[in-house]
Amino acid sequence: MKPSTLTPLALAALLAAVTPGPARANIFTNNFETTIVAERTKEATDELTKPTTYVAFDGGYVEAGDPESGDEPPPAAQVRQSVEAALAAQGFEESGKVPKLLIAYHWGVLRIDTLQIHVPYEVRQNLSARINLVSTQRMDAEIENHILDRERGSGENLNVSAPRFLTGELESVVSKAKRPRIFVVVSAYDYQSLFERNVAKLIWRTKLSAQETSGDMAEVIPPMIAKGTGYFGTDSPNVVAVEATLEAKAASLGAPTSPEPRPETYHLDPASMAKLLAHGREEISGESK
Repeated sequence: MKPSTLTPLALAALLAAVTPGPARANIFTNNFETTIVAERTKEATDELTKPTTYVAFDGGYVEAGDPESGDEPPPAAQVRQSVEAALAAQGFEESGKVPKLLIAYHWGVLRIDTLQIHVPYEVRQNLSARINLVSTQRMDAEIENHILDRERGSGENLNVSAPRFLTGELESVVSKAKRPRIFVVVSAYDYQSLFERNVAKLIWRTKLSAQETSGDMAEVIPPMIAKGTGYFGTDSPNVVAVEATLEAKAASLGAPTSPEPRPETYHLDPASMAKLLAHGREEISGESK
């Protein structure tokens, strides 16, 4: 009796059925590339950019773009542990009274949104968010202007394609922005400005990301944050790429040094804090609520 065989199409379907979640690129290695963007704003002062006291608020898990099953995010407590450990390693100290900085961090995955409506002669918000995640402000503006110039000149919708004629680092940014990315964005605000005037004054921001195919989020996020340690509060003119190693899901840094803070404890308006965190989420994700 002749044994039955699977056609290539049937074999592909079978593999898809038994292999849930996004495909992983690092089958033969535990190493992956972390992209780091560290910038200060014009509001930055020496006092607020050097390691100082802080209170950290979790902006929450973000999953933007086309949904995809199979990759569970790590527990929020694990992310907080990693952020606290990285800040402590850089010399920042958690404060229970009057900190110098209010730090808000957002984390999750940013994918291409194929359903987001394209407005002619505007860069789609999802694309803008993906470019911003892996570029400095200068690069971001240059790439988006390039996209708009080409669209105005040819009428071509370039929101989901890589613009031609960009070279070097700009071309690398576009290449990274085309792929779904796991990320952590850490933003530091002047606490005194929030406390006295209820004004969110951004001082510095560090953006960490890796291709979604690098590994499961729970394995990628902790080492990715650890690699960003030396960049908190700094200003780098270029995008930095460093190698990191996947961390076992069961690994733990211990319990967070303090429970999730409450705005009232720091004499901050809860509604204003919720608005600040929501604005950060929209800016990072490219999704408006």
